[in-house]
Amino acid sequence: MKVDLGALSVVLNQGTDAPGPLAGATFVVKENIDVAGHVSTNGHPTWAKTHAAAARNAPVVDRLLDAGARLVGKTNMDEMAYSLLGANPHYGTPINPAARDRHPGGSSTGSAVAVAAGQVNFAIGTDTAGSCRAPAAFCGILGFRTSHGAVSMEGIVPLAPSFDAIGWFARDIDAMASVGDVLLPADAKNAEVGEAVLLTDAFLGVEMDFASAAAHPIDALKAFEPWREATLGEEFFKTALGHFRNMQAFEAWAAHGDWITANRPAFGKGVEERFAFAAKVTADKRDAAQAFRDKERPRIDAMLGERGFFVMPTAPFRAPLLAETEEKLDAKRYQMMRLFLIASFFGLPQISIPLPTSEAPVALSFVGRHGADRALIAFAQRFCAQMKKAL
Repeated sequence: MKVDLGALSVVLNQGTDAPGPLAGATFVVKENIDVAGHVSTNGHPTWAKTHAAAARNAPVVDRLLDAGARLVGKTNMDEMAYSLLGANPHYGTPINPAARDRHPGGSSTGSAVAVAAGQVNFAIGTDTAGSCRAPAAFCGILGFRTSHGAVSMEGIVPLAPSFDAIGWFARDIDAMASVGDVLLPADAKNAEVGEAVLLTDAFLGVEMDFASAAAHPIDALKAFEPWREATLGEEFFKTALGHFRNMQAFEAWAAHGDWITANRPAFGKGVEERFAFAAKVTADKRDAAQAFRDKERPRIDAMLGERGFFVMPTAPFRAPLLAETEEKLDAKRYQMMRLFLIASFFGLPQISIPLPTSEAPVALSFVGRHGADRALIAFAQRFCAQMKKAL
């Protein structure tokens, strides 16, 4: 009998026994993804009460069902997808199967927990500012964020459309690739992944536990492929974080401000503060963020080159303890966003790979060029196979 870890919000049984590339596989989807006949709660009871049941499945759901997979549930998430920890004051905090005294990560919380617990073969989430990458790292499983626009967001509640992207979780890299084969378009022309670019300033300030776990995989990576080091500089991270926060908040308020004003929902402390901030972000600040992104995008592309991919921590620390104070948790949220914004701001694909450790999980990430999703997963397959042989 499976232990209830609080991952599932609704138990379902959709699909057929028809053959297909995902035949026999089971999956769940996050509570902001439409499933016909069910209200997408978006992680909030007031949202659920004020919205009708979906008339049809989101296209991403139908594509997986058509490939032979079986949908067995919807999963709990952070309120409005506007957090990275997985703690929901209305529906509870799902238990992290890899570290029960630590946060599971969010906002695609239940999706990651269901995979980590072995309840399903894979799970679908959404990622705006790390919402698949954080729970993947904290729960010790693989997590993937697609290039922005690679997979349709139709039938999915938005948060910040300029950054919102589909993502998914699995326990093994071949399962990750199988889902990608179904969902991803062909890579952009001449998309290759083969040169590791160690983003050195992304490793500054990482916990010693991460540094210890990552040492051997990084050495193996250097021997496995051509590699070089690069740096973005502290000024970039500081400025980019401010612009990213403003642009995300402006779009979040544009998406939900009218609903919040009309319904006055009760939010948890962190999400309440974020929406209060979002209500005050001006169009001028949004425009400045867009200008910064446009200015820096050629630099990011040049750093990656034709075949490069950034190598960096997924998160700079293990999952925060459940007992940590709100102040410490908020500080850690910004430490994570500092790293997550690279893929989010510039619409890049990123895969999080758990590292071998006997302690609470840590993870390494590869970030590729926009449109190189399939090539990035294929490289991750080769890397994981090599690491498996080395164990």
